[in-house]
Amino acid sequence: MKSIFTFLFTTIALVTFAQVDDSEIPFESEEYNFGTVKFGDQKINATYIFTNNSPIDFQIRDVKASCGCTVPSWPEHPIKPGQKGIITATFDPTHLAGEVDKSIEIFANYNVIMSKILTIKGIIKEPVEQDLSKVYPGQFGYIRQSKNTIALGDIINAGTYTDTVLFVNEYNLPLKFNGVLRKPEYVTYDMPKQTLNPGESVAVVIHIDAEKVKDYGLVNTEIVFKTNDKSFPLKAVKLAFFIKSDFSKLSKKERKNAPKLKISTTEFDFGTMQEGATATRQVNISNTGKSVLKILKVETHCGCTTIDLTESELQPNASKTILLKFDSMFVSGQAQKEVTLYTNDPDNHIVKLYVSAKVLAN
Repeated sequence: MKSIFTFLFTTIALVTFAQVDDSEIPFESEEYNFGTVKFGDQKINATYIFTNNSPIDFQIRDVKASCGCTVPSWPEHPIKPGQKGIITATFDPTHLAGEVDKSIEIFANYNVIMSKILTIKGIIKEPVEQDLSKVYPGQFGYIRQSKNTIALGDIINAGTYTDTVLFVNEYNLPLKFNGVLRKPEYVTYDMPKQTLNPGESVAVVIHIDAEKVKDYGLVNTEIVFKTNDKSFPLKAVKLAFFIKSDFSKLSKKERKNAPKLKISTTEFDFGTMQEGATATRQVNISNTGKSVLKILKVETHCGCTTIDLTESELQPNASKTILLKFDSMFVSGQAQKEVTLYTNDPDNHIVKLYVSAKVLAN
């Protein structure tokens, strides 16, 4: 009886978590190039058409954009074998100029790759100098700025990344910058002049020292400048980027001796449960590599999903069982959540755990 039960369980698991090969889901094009457009043009809709050439359903779990200027949409229903599907990405070029290289990342039931990258490229013409309303659309006040957000997309924790924000004085008297109210320690800036006469502008170069960013994944922060602009003295520039470890310079020997994460499963279906109920699942993780495995960060997308990971290091050939908990309080309907692990395994630096449940409202 036990062997029959094991066989049935294995069969059900294979059907539930069936995976496809990347080559079985070809895209007509993995890059959308919108060519050259004018500064301030309307939003651009990039489309990516694919075909499911596999013998099973292709299910897209999530699509994430590299910056807030791009909003993706995708089919939530499974794409049956032989059917086509479309992923769209709406790119807003407002306040942007120069070369554009954005991306969206697809998370689906792939069997080898963790995700697939599609790109959006093109050129936005520089604005004309006289059109100040477009060049300096920033926040309220007499000191206007060219952008409110610097979106760097994916970066690695090595080197320095820079971008420039233009400020202009639209008042009839001189206005002055008085330092910063707050900024992360890994951010520095170059400001050639602090006082702007009427009509004058200054290009402020903002630097992010990625080696000093003690974080992983999506980072949202800001640098806030102080001015004597009476109507709006604080000028904030938001900074957004997705930071990962840099393994590109590892030698073959270093890779061979690197830690290697092995995890029992990455998909957790809690089935049907009543709102307010909690449930747990065991997760077995092991280190099959030759050096210490480190869990650098655990990121949950909501407070409803937690993971019990008190010790963040695992010795070679060691394993441990951790608990993943789902709390359905304040959750209703079909829930799909994620837990992301960031590790020092070069081949499994970012590991996503997918949690699903059908929550019945009280």
